[in-house]
Amino acid sequence: MIKLPFSRKAPEEASIKPSVAFAAYCEAERERRRDTAGGLDEPRFQAALDLALERLRAHEAAEETRP
Repeated sequence: MIKLPFSRKAPEEASIKPSVAFAAYCEAERERRRDTAGGLDEPRFQAALDLALERLRAHEAAEETRP
């Protein structure tokens, strides 16, 4: 079973930013997909990852500036 980055976290994991957890999950997914018969479209995967991380980090930054 794969632990999703936004699942319930143990107290020691509470300080990990969602963008860091998501990036780690995506790297594991990248490796898994490389090993499949269909392969992986690296440029497309990287473009999607960059876009998602950019938006997630922007959301994190906005949350940090909230009173």
